[in-house]
Order: sequence, then C-alpha cells, then structure tokens
Amino acid sequence: MRIAAYTLLIALVSVSLTGCAMFDGSDKDKQDKSQQISKTPKQLRYEELNEEIDRDFDDAEAHYQLAKLYMTDRRFSKADYHLEIALNFKPMLREAQASQVKVNQLLGNDSKAAQLAEIYINQTKSKAEEALLLGQGFQNEGLDEYAFDCYQNALALAPDSAVLNKQVGYYYLDQGDRSRAEVYLKKSIQLDPYQPDVSNELGKMGVSVEVPKTKKSSGFSLDRLFKKNEEKSGQN
Repeated sequence: MRIAAYTLLIALVSVSLTGCAMFDGSDKDKQDKSQQISKTPKQLRYEELNEEIDRDFDDAEAHYQLAKLYMTDRRFSKADYHLEIALNFKPMLREAQASQVKVNQLLGNDSKAAQLAEIYINQTKSKAEEALLLGQGFQNEGLDEYAFDCYQNALALAPDSAVLNKQVGYYYLDQGDRSRAEVYLKKSIQLDPYQPDVSNELGKMGVSVEVPKTKKSSGFSLDRLFKKNEEKSGQN
C-alpha cells in the first residue's frame, strides 16, 4: 500500500514539473514574440543586416545598407567602418563611394572627403554609365557639386543618351534652374518620346510634347542598361 502511494506521489510530482516546464516554455515563447513585436522597423532592419553579414561577411551590399542605417542615426564612425568593408569587397560600388565622401565630411575630415571625391570622379571619367551612377550617388547624398562634375563627364561621353539628359534635367530642377532643366528634358524626350514622367514635367512647364505613333527603342547602350535596371527594380 505504501509502495503504491509512493508511486502515485512520484507520478503527481512528475506531472506537475512537466506542466511547469511547458508553462515556462509557453511563457518564454510569448515573451520572445512580444519583444519582437515591440521592436521598431529600423531595429528589425539592423538585426536583418547583421544576420546577413554573419552568414556572408563578404556581402558588400549588406555592409553598405548597414552603413546607411548608421548614417541616419548619426553614428558616422560605424558607418565609415562598414563603408570601408563594402568597398574592400566591391571597390566600384559607386553609391558606397558617394556615401564614404559624405561620411568623411560629417566626421570633419574635409580634406580626405575631397581627395576621395577626386579619386572616384577620375575613376569614372572614361565610362558614361559609371559617371552617371556616381553622380546619382553624390546627388542622393546632397553633394551636388560633385554630382554635377560626374554628369558633365558623362554628357561629354554620351551626349545622345535619353537617360543621361533626363537625369541632368532633374538635377537642374532640384537646383531650381527651370530653364536649363527644360533644355535637357526636351532633349531627353526627343531621344526617347516614351517617358511619361518627363512628359508630365515638361507639361508643367508649358511645353507641349508630341508622342510618335510608332515606338522606337533607343539604340544607345547606356539607355538600354538603365532600362534593364529599371525593369529589375520593378520586379523586386
């Protein structure tokens, strides 16, 4: 009888402990989910990028994106560190080059920033598409003078690119120079009439645009390159 009672007691204790363990596990899961929900999108993005870098430290794009996050939080030394790594693995990542120039300005390293800008601009002098990419990167960082230099270099190499004339037109719009913007946007639409955004912008300026009845694809390699990139971006 005592043996039976003792066995029953052990069974009850075992069930109780199992129940507690299950309860504790359930509580932990709920707590983890609660903590995940309470995180901001930026915190989640930090975690995501760090996980990507843990999986593949050579991922230049992940380092660049993480640097951009640090820049928004004014953690410029951290941003500079990850930009250095990104450019070590992918030296011609133009947007990272532009960000590196900006970060050095923000860190007070004006001399280094100017030297880097000169190096990167010289790298792209003989390639219109690279000059355009670097110019866009500079413009996105608010480095308009450097962006202008890149666009001028690109135009010298590819004056009949619809994409490039469009970009320069928008550059002048951002600068508030509507007369110059009109010149480049009109040339862009003449080179490639099927650009609704350019047509709309010219319409706002009071410039009438005639769309031809038959569509002609641009034979310019730079325009084909950027149209492919736009198509890829639209699929993502």
